[in-house]
Amino acid sequence: LTDTALPRAQVEMFLREIKHQPHWRREADRAADYYDGNQLSPETVEKLKDRGQPPLIANLIKPTIDTVLGMEAKTRTDWRVTPNGGTGGQDVADAINYKLNEAERMSKADKACSEAFRSQIGPGLGWVEVSRNPNPLDYKYRCTAVHRNEIHYDFHAKQDLSDARWLRRHRWLHPTRLASVFPEHRQLIMTLGKGGSAWWLT
Repeated sequence: LTDTALPRAQVEMFLREIKHQPHWRREADRAADYYDGNQLSPETVEKLKDRGQPPLIANLIKPTIDTVLGMEAKTRTDWRVTPNGGTGGQDVADAINYKLNEAERMSKADKACSEAFRSQIGPGLGWVEVSRNPNPLDYKYRCTAVHRNEIHYDFHAKQDLSDARWLRRHRWLHPTRLASVFPEHRQLIMTLGKGGSAWWLT
């Protein structure tokens, strides 16, 4: 990671790679629809409607996934640090465990990981963001699940993304929210933002 801006040519190369990646998101959306019971295409629903037939669906996917999610919740354990055998290591590990478990509980890490796990066993991919909490009255860190469509990543990575050249997150934001983040550009943002209800933030 670097704080310096990437060269334009490199950013364009990453965007081209994103454009030509496999269309796995369509399949992921279809898997999510199957879980939700939306297993018939609009064309099929229209044909059944014309025939006067109700759209009968036997959703076998949802109870199966719910069973796996129940097993995950039942077998979930707290994060734990173990000493490496050095003198006084257990006392240090106990102190770290106290702070680690506090962070796990207060940042809602378990909930975020469970939501990401749900996305992994359904659509096939889940993400969790760990960030500083902007609310000064709340715990200083927060964990939140991130929707798969907000993330693009290097498909050439061979390992667990540790060798990925890039990872991009993008989402829609309302112009007023962008203007509050960049007050020095408020007039420009609000003027150009009138063309739509939201802006694409990368």
